[in-house]
Amino acid sequence: MLARSLLACGLFLAAPAVSAAPAPKTITVELGKKFILRKGQRANLKGTEASLRITGFVNSPCPKGVRCVWSGQAVHLELTVAGATVPLNASAPYVVEVLDSDYTTRADLLAARRKAP
Repeated sequence: MLARSLLACGLFLAAPAVSAAPAPKTITVELGKKFILRKGQRANLKGTEASLRITGFVNSPCPKGVRCVWSGQAVHLELTVAGATVPLNASAPYVVEVLDSDYTTRADLLAARRKAP
């Protein structure tokens, strides 16, 4: 009886673990629609030669009851257009808004074409 119990435990322990499928490395997103981008993923902007990727996060909030010299949270993004990295500044052809983030693994984003002045 003990041998059968140990054998059953051994078979159970040898069974492969079931885990969630990994996120795809590249996703295609539509301009003007919210999407979730995870660190390590690239988002191709549909109908363009542009893509986005998260290069890092800053997660340094100021704790309650403490006076901080510097604190903040940020999502660092890289915009690539036609194979060249383009700074995400006022002259970039696209505007990217961070709608939400956990500041460690993912960000909810919205990308749109920059309107002409």
